[in-house]
This record gives sequence, C-alpha cells and structure tokens, in this order.
Amino acid sequence: MIELSTLENFNPPSDWIEIQTIEAHTGGEPLRVILSGFPALDGASILSKRKELSLNHDYLRKVLMWEPRGHSDMYGALLVDPEFSTSDIGVIFMHNNGYSTGCGHAIIALTKIFIETKTVPLIKPTTKILIETPSGIVTAFARVSDTNFVEVYFENVPSFVQELDAIIEVPEIGKIKYDLAYGGAFYAIVSIKDLNLELKHKYLDEITSLGKKIKKAISSKVDCMHPTEPQMNSLYGTIFVDDSDNPECHSKNICIFADGELDRSPTGTGVSARVAVENSRGNLNTGEKIYIESITGAIFSVSAKKTVSIGGCEGVIPQVGGDASITGKSTFWIDPSDPLKDGFLLK
Repeated sequence: MIELSTLENFNPPSDWIEIQTIEAHTGGEPLRVILSGFPALDGASILSKRKELSLNHDYLRKVLMWEPRGHSDMYGALLVDPEFSTSDIGVIFMHNNGYSTGCGHAIIALTKIFIETKTVPLIKPTTKILIETPSGIVTAFARVSDTNFVEVYFENVPSFVQELDAIIEVPEIGKIKYDLAYGGAFYAIVSIKDLNLELKHKYLDEITSLGKKIKKAISSKVDCMHPTEPQMNSLYGTIFVDDSDNPECHSKNICIFADGELDRSPTGTGVSARVAVENSRGNLNTGEKIYIESITGAIFSVSAKKTVSIGGCEGVIPQVGGDASITGKSTFWIDPSDPLKDGFLLK
C-alpha cells in the first residue's frame, strides 16, 4: 500500500524554482496573485519594474500564464513595493501575451483578498487601499455592511474618449463603426448588432476572432494618444456591446484583449472606457450609476464620479464596483529537466 504522507511531505530538489500564489476570480475571470518566487525588480516606478520584468524575467510570466500551469485565458498579478510612501502596494498585471497597463477585475479581486485574509486591517465602515498600477494610482474601497458583506469598488484613473463613431475597414469583415476610449487601457467599442451577432455562448469563437481582427486593423491605422502618458499608447482590446436580458442592467459586453483572451468579467477598465463614452455623448450624468453584465452573468456597477481634465483632454473619474472570490492557494515548481518547463500555448 502506498503511503500518501510521503507525497504530502515532499520537498523538491534545491535546483527547482518554487512559486507560490493565491488564486481568485472576479465574475469568472481568473486572477493568479504571485506571492513569492519572482526576483526583486529594479526601478522605483511600477512602469520601470514592469520593464525589468518584461526584459529579463518574462519566462516566469509564461510559466504561470501558459500551459501546463495556466491556459490561454489566464491572468496574473505580481505584487511589488510601491513608488510612493503614501501608497499601500504596487502591482504588475500580466496575461497570455505580455503585460497590461490597468486591470479592474484584478483590483476588485486584490481588494477582496486583502480584506478576507486580513492582510489589510478592516476599518469599518469603509477601508481604503491605494494601489499603484502601470496606468496610475487606483483607490480601492471595501465597505462592510451590518451583515459583514464586503462591497468592493474602486476609483479608477482618469478616463476619456479619443474618437466617437469612427469608421475602419477591417479585412474579411468590411467597414466597422467604433468608439475609441481609455479607461486605464485603450479599447475599441463596437455594437455587436452591427455585425449581425449576439453576445451568446454559441458565438464566442466567432466573437473572439472578430475582436482580434478589429484590434489589428485599428492598431495598424490609428495611433492611440494618451495626453500625458505615452507608455499607455496602444490598443489593448475590443469591447462588443449588446442589450442585456437583465432588466436591472444598462447593457452587456464582452472584451477580447491581449492575444484573443476573452474576459469573463464585465472588464473594469473596459466599463471605465464605456462610461467615459456615455458621459461624452450626454447619455450618462455625473454621479449616475449603471450596471453592466458579462458573458457569465456577472455584473459591475459603474458611474462617472466626477469630470476631470487630463492634459487638456476632458474626461471622467470612473467608480467601478463588483465582487470576487478566493479559490485557493497554489505552489508551482519548475523542474530544470522538464522539456516543457517554460510553458506553451496551443491556441
């Protein structure tokens, strides 16, 4: 009979790399939070740390995001020291194809993790956490009700519209109308009705393919222009918008980002970009809250808390709310003799 305690007490050889994580999801969108096993990163700012990680340690991103430890839709967050003493933590976001400038679902999940694990002391009724991201400082809040339910929301970086009702010719598709807006990352926002589709499970492969094609076409002809932060100047994803069957929801959307990742959540930076569009069109007043649904039925609340000017560009500060759950803790090992130790993707 096999003695299972041997497995339970196994310690890997000294030349294996060990990485520890805590796992969570926001509306079904995964978040793998890296706790240990990555090297210390040079640089004071989050952007400089992200550059160091990308240039010199990117294999570790692939190890955790790609198969066999991850998958093509995995998402991760590396916690780092903040640049400013007034901030509580810094974070670098990662995915199947590199690194994100901002991520709302990760902010929601991190806040829930910090509160539930008592990493951050709970201050009733509202605990505030200042999180440095590549796109700027995001202020997250955890509000506890009398029943100890934790409501998580955050005030995002300034968000704005670059283009409304723009037209692009997309190979194999034709002319597409889109809005181009920034909510911590740049998004092309498209009505799925214009493509004679619906945001339904049976169309997800087609929607993913369309999202990649539209992103490629716009990226080849349009320069994303952040008024103050040129390192933000790239198109991150395509957001498809549809009506929601939920009468409480303003709409439903799916974001296709990075290299064809499909966001299970409503996309925190995406709904921030959308609320900038709705406010710019005069469809949403400052302070007015709407609810946006994802493909899993998860719902984010979002409002334009106030209007701001960013380098002469008019924009808004979005406030986004949602919920997340912790799903486990993981310990990953990298065996140097493993022929697939660096990870792989089949799609």
